[in-house]
Amino acid sequence: MIDLHSHILPSIDDGARDWTVSMEMAKLYVDDGVTVVACTPHILPGLYHNSGPQIREATRALQQALDRDGIPLRLVTGADVHMAPDLIAGLRAGRLLSLADTRYVLV
Repeated sequence: MIDLHSHILPSIDDGARDWTVSMEMAKLYVDDGVTVVACTPHILPGLYHNSGPQIREATRALQQALDRDGIPLRLVTGADVHMAPDLIAGLRAGRLLSLADTRYVLV
C-alpha cells in the first residue's frame, strides 16, 4: 500500500513535531501494511517556507533513520503545494516538488 499524502517529516510543517513522532508514525504505517510514503509537507508562501531541496534533505535524513532502525518503509519526496502564479516555474526550477519526481503534483 502507498500513502501519497503524509506530513511525516519532523519539524517542517504542522505534521510530526519531532523525530520521535516521525519514527512512531513510520512504525504505525508498517503495522498497517503501508510500504511507501510520499513525504508531502506544505509549501505555502507566508506560512511554510519549505523548498524542494529542503524536503529532499529531510526525506533523506528520515530514510536513513528508518533504515538504521530496521523499519521497512520507503520514503519518496513530494509536497503539498498551493495554487500560485509561479506554480509551473517553481516545479521546473525544483523549488516545488511533484510526487516521487513524476508528472503528478499534489495541489
